[in-house]
Amino acid sequence: MKMEDDIRELIETIETIYSELGYKIFDREETEDLYQASFSSNSEIGGSVFVEKESNFLELAYSYTFDIDEEDFLKEHLESMMNICYEYGNYFNIMKTDDEINFTIFAKLYFSGLNVESMQDTLDDFISCNHEIIEVFGIEEDDRYSDTGNGNQET
Repeated sequence: MKMEDDIRELIETIETIYSELGYKIFDREETEDLYQASFSSNSEIGGSVFVEKESNFLELAYSYTFDIDEEDFLKEHLESMMNICYEYGNYFNIMKTDDEINFTIFAKLYFSGLNVESMQDTLDDFISCNHEIIEVFGIEEDDRYSDTGNGNQET
């Protein structure tokens, strides 16, 4: 099943705004309750965008994947990562499996404030936050945009 018409219109608006800001949208997935897609530009960190049927906002996400043996590194830098996310109005989630640790940064933009300027501001903060996190992680400049554009960076 596809999402309802009002959500479909919202998704079209989101994709139009991304296009106006110079981002490409790809890898779209849509169910009855969720829309998700990846976004990227030629010169910046991309990510994923999520819209849930019952929510009042869209969410941006970018994930970093670490080997499980890097857990101490993450614990050592947790406070600075938390402060960086807070500074930019972002938040994060950490998920641990037997083999790896995923650190994901999120930004939220309420539909009531959705326009080109608010999306640009949200993206600017989201990208700046990720740049500072990249510095904490010690990822080399050349590796910053070497991911597949799907909002994931392996360290």
